[in-house]
Amino acid sequence: MSGVLRRIALGLVVSLLTLVLLEGIASLGVFVWQTRMNFFPPLPDRAHTSYDPELGWVSRKSDVARDAFGPGVDVTTNAQGLRNARNFSREVPEGKTRVVCLGDSFTLGFRVADGDSWPARLERACPRIEAPNMGQSGYGIDQDYLWYQRDGGALDHQLLVLAFIDHDLDRVRHADLLGYGKPVLRLVDGQLTVQNVPVPRASYLSPALTQNVQALGYLRMVELTQKVAGRWFPRPAKAERWPLDDEQTRALDEAIILALRESATKRGSALVLVHLPHLELREPSMLAPVSASALALLDRIRAAGVPVVDLAADFAALPDAERRALFQEKTLDQGAAGHYSPAGNEFVARAVATALTRLGMLPADACRE
Repeated sequence: MSGVLRRIALGLVVSLLTLVLLEGIASLGVFVWQTRMNFFPPLPDRAHTSYDPELGWVSRKSDVARDAFGPGVDVTTNAQGLRNARNFSREVPEGKTRVVCLGDSFTLGFRVADGDSWPARLERACPRIEAPNMGQSGYGIDQDYLWYQRDGGALDHQLLVLAFIDHDLDRVRHADLLGYGKPVLRLVDGQLTVQNVPVPRASYLSPALTQNVQALGYLRMVELTQKVAGRWFPRPAKAERWPLDDEQTRALDEAIILALRESATKRGSALVLVHLPHLELREPSMLAPVSASALALLDRIRAAGVPVVDLAADFAALPDAERRALFQEKTLDQGAAGHYSPAGNEFVARAVATALTRLGMLPADACRE
């Protein structure tokens, strides 16, 4: 009888282990299924940037990142860390107007060649302009300001163009972008204060893990561990460390822009804002709408005496097919689809040159051969 019981017990154990194995395989299958379309390789920007304790990330100096933006699409940076193939002297060359172009990936030239960013095209369209490219992927206007404060004084310049998309105004809310840590600017007693510095470095050690850490939650063992840990070690409700509502965000945006103007003025330069339209990714034939609070902010900036060039009307006036050709198609990643094609960068360069000339901020012959 005891032998029969042992065989029954063994059969139950084997059945249980088989069930556990099948459950584990099923859990792994769900993990693979759920993440197969949501797994993100390291951002292409990591190929040409390095961790920076004050800014979060910044382009490496004197570097050529081969194929960083696709086969044959390199990212070349000069000794000043700018996306330019040549170095700039501190002094503006005689007969030139130097326009420092500050902004995010739309200014850097995401997924286009070095010579196809709009600052590079601006130089070709206007031979009497020098356009150092201070574009940096993922930057909000807070990081733009901090980078210009730290490194912008190395070059004399007559004009500072802050080119931005709507998202750049909202990035000031957060202490990270896609999991990568960044500095935080806040208004404390009416003064801009830098927080979250030095920027935590951990997220830069393994880019693939940083961008896909949420996918681990699909594993049942991770889910079980979280439930057990939550039962025995309950944590208080998570509170955002740097909370900002919409009104506070726009007040911070305004303070940053006015502080940027003050900094530019001290360096003998004039600030101009350029609003760059982008596509609505859910409706790729349409330009993304601008929020009412952002429009109100731009009105206040204009009233404060800062010129604002809004290119949305220039883009909207084009026929649909012609406008769509100014943007990249979806290629290696979703982010590329909203960025400018070489033709789009050319369009922006000429529109910026026209606007700056109309404002009297460029010599009349700056864009003549």
